[in-house]
Amino acid sequence: MADAMQRVVDALGLSARPYALAGVVLIVLYVIEAELRFGSRARSGKAEATDRRSSLLLSLAALAPVGGLVATVKLARLAAAPGHPWLAALFGETLPGLPALAWAGAAVGLGGLALRLWAVLTLRHRYTRTLLVHDDHAIERGGPYRLVRHPGYLGSLLCLNAVALTSGSAALLSVSLLSTIAGYAYRIRSEDRMLVAALGAPYEAYRRKVGALLPWPR
Repeated sequence: MADAMQRVVDALGLSARPYALAGVVLIVLYVIEAELRFGSRARSGKAEATDRRSSLLLSLAALAPVGGLVATVKLARLAAAPGHPWLAALFGETLPGLPALAWAGAAVGLGGLALRLWAVLTLRHRYTRTLLVHDDHAIERGGPYRLVRHPGYLGSLLCLNAVALTSGSAALLSVSLLSTIAGYAYRIRSEDRMLVAALGAPYEAYRRKVGALLPWPR
């Protein structure tokens, strides 16, 4: 098993930074999970006016951790070599506590994937790629939705920024945090606006009681 893992590390060019393999695994699992949808409407990428281009923004935000990890892996040896200070600053191992921090981040990322899966299985056909309202749309208060309003987004934030963390680069992690938090903040505002318009006072009461991403009493 160890020999097989080493061959994978060598094939992907991760010998200089083997913990980045955890980030690659997170990306693969994230993509697989993103395909888990119940019903054709949930799988559809067609955006309606209620989406307000938030789905496109989330896709662009995800490029920061995913593309950054790929760049870090490809440029790891150059970043570690003398004579390339800007590469070292952007793609070098600049996070403190490596490699333990990277492996811990990967564990957090797996937790984020589990939370996201819980949200998908709770909402099922209502967990859609884009923002839209179903005819039988109702406020979900079960599963993770009793703790936070948007557990799927919280799971995505944990997973994507864990990918950035496994790069070992402080610069990449900073860019990833800024882009994903901005993207999901816009998405949450757009979704809350849509649901208030569709569901009215009951959703307003739910929003006052349950936090968007953090499970603390309000």
